[in-house]
Amino acid sequence: MQMHETDLRILAEAGIAVFEDRLVLRAQPPVTDEVLAAVASRCAGPLPGALVALWRTTFGGRLHYDLRADLGGHDVALSFAELFYPDSGAFDDLWGWIDHECALAAEHRPDWSGRLVHLPIGGFECYDRVYVRTAEGPDHGAVVAWQEGLPAGWELVDGDRAGPLARDLRALFGRLALERDPWEAGNTADAELRYAVDNLHDSGDPRVRETAEKLRRLVRSAVLDWRGALERGTLVGQRRLRRLALERAAVADDLALLERLVASGCDPAEEVGGGLTPVDVALRQRSSTVVRWLVDRGVPVGNSLRVGAHGVDADLARHLLDRGAAVDATALDRALDNDDIAVLQALAAAVPAEAARSDDGLRRLGLRLRQLAAQAALAGRHCAARSDASGAAREQRRSEILKDLAGRFDPSAAR
Repeated sequence: MQMHETDLRILAEAGIAVFEDRLVLRAQPPVTDEVLAAVASRCAGPLPGALVALWRTTFGGRLHYDLRADLGGHDVALSFAELFYPDSGAFDDLWGWIDHECALAAEHRPDWSGRLVHLPIGGFECYDRVYVRTAEGPDHGAVVAWQEGLPAGWELVDGDRAGPLARDLRALFGRLALERDPWEAGNTADAELRYAVDNLHDSGDPRVRETAEKLRRLVRSAVLDWRGALERGTLVGQRRLRRLALERAAVADDLALLERLVASGCDPAEEVGGGLTPVDVALRQRSSTVVRWLVDRGVPVGNSLRVGAHGVDADLARHLLDRGAAVDATALDRALDNDDIAVLQALAAAVPAEAARSDDGLRRLGLRLRQLAAQAALAGRHCAARSDASGAAREQRRSEILKDLAGRFDPSAAR
């Protein structure tokens, strides 16, 4: 979209910049020649033109778009929320990340030249980072990403991962999208982007409101329109839209939508991101109607208890076990958040005795179970002191079950 000089002045005053039709909030002043030269002196080759163009537009800021990437063979959500710049006051600034990468290279590569082949330019704190390749050659300017693995139970993809993102920064910005319209009712995730536009729109100056309308159209042009694709009959052939629609049906417990998606050709067992399938997402969100419908249709449930043991009842837990749902320390840890202690019992009973004694994760779980048993016993005594007989009996039973399970996974817990 064409932005005129007046638009750019208005946006600059509001702390907004536009690069490749994507908004950068909390936009910083353009980079100076001196800083460009200083950054280039730390790199293996010249700074890529697309990066220089971005920094000439804004030397840092915040992004509020969704980005999915194939890293290490896994479809993951990548957080590209920060554009690094000096003295940002964030987790680390541009110079801090450059020093960090240089220290890693010096430690792990004895033949390192002392200049960065991959320059960190953005990401999210210490978890996700985006780099541009500075070494001369056919891949000069290419964008790659690294993502730190999350603790067990947060997702199904374990370990750090890395991979290519785009041929250059302009192409990467073209991939930034919005999975929901910021002005859609109930959307709080994109509130800052919405507020930035609405604050301009509330101005008493007609010219400022005109600029705000341009921004609103620009923002909405990045919204992934899976509903429109479904209406047009083109959804099945567009992987990201198809997966987004399946995920949305699972999160919202929208059986009518799910049935329509499957009728149109969508696979209800397809991975929708982070190793999760629709039944995994539905279990995590306690979308009971969708869960039952999917399970009744025989979708694979191998990962289901690892992500959903906190939200199932005992009957469903046993049914999932019969269908081949895996049980490990992560699944049992999830079950600890289930109000029904029978779910934890059912999962624990499915663990082979040898695994219960030899798996380090399960042995650590035994120690936690012992602590929870003591807490439940104390809660029972407090209930008794308040003459709450039913509460005391419930907590006492829970304590006994937890203590018994602790002894199963950690022999020392039984003493």
